[in-house]
Amino acid sequence: MFYDLNVPVASKSLSGTIEMLIRLGYDCIALNQYNKGKVPPDLANASQAVSLSANATAMLQAKGRRFQQLSRLTVLLDDQKDAYHLNGNSPTVKQFDIVAVAPSTDKLFAQCCEKLEVDIISLDLSKRLPFFFKPKQVNCAIERNVYFEISYSAAIADMASRKILISNALQLVRATKQKNIILTSQAERAMLARGPYDVANLGRLFGLSAGAAKQALGSNCRAAVVHGKTRRTVKGVIAVTMTKDLAAMDSWQLQTHETLDEVPAADGHAGSGVHGEDDSDDEGDAARDQGMDSTADAP
Repeated sequence: MFYDLNVPVASKSLSGTIEMLIRLGYDCIALNQYNKGKVPPDLANASQAVSLSANATAMLQAKGRRFQQLSRLTVLLDDQKDAYHLNGNSPTVKQFDIVAVAPSTDKLFAQCCEKLEVDIISLDLSKRLPFFFKPKQVNCAIERNVYFEISYSAAIADMASRKILISNALQLVRATKQKNIILTSQAERAMLARGPYDVANLGRLFGLSAGAAKQALGSNCRAAVVHGKTRRTVKGVIAVTMTKDLAAMDSWQLQTHETLDEVPAADGHAGSGVHGEDDSDDEGDAARDQGMDSTADAP
């Protein structure tokens, strides 16, 4: 199953672009709506599913394929204050299947990697970036299951942008160690879209292995979609704390653990605790008795 999670809603011929993606073999797309700065509370979801043309429907029916259209919001961030409204409790944000952010500064990039509840970090890699990819920030995003996007259409449309895009993509892939990368088209015209296997070959130019390039069009995209679903629902958290870091008021947890260790097993023996000490003492007494007997028998 192949994904293209960046099809701009403002495309010149959106229906034609979608038909081209179906013809090329994609099974799921995300219609991308852009918003610059703070997300207004009354923002309408303009990335609703588009009615397919008769030709597109016929192609899907002929091959027994299913085609899915998702909604995506990409927020262009220029100020840190605008990022605080991107949280899982916002009804405006919840109406989108996928939420992406496009930071413009180093501090915003760090905030997106470490704190914001988003699914994708989208960067315009066709232009020179004002910051470098720091491993600590990138690894933090990977641990939080946030994905990094590489859009390839700029490499097809313009020769100068192609060189910068490949250079930036190589740096990003190197920083992520080929993890959590997705490849998208961001095609504003049908002629800028390419088939999944052609895009995988482009991924090799970006520094991805053959397997990683395929994942960037398949399993990684699916994981980003699933991350969007969990972002809109209630989360469960498991916290792990070292015993030495427990506060004084939480010391009862250690006492409970020690009490459980002292409970005898089903066969009447305990693996640790007071009973274990008694068993070792009995064994020591038996050994001393045996030593005294052997001494008495000696000539």
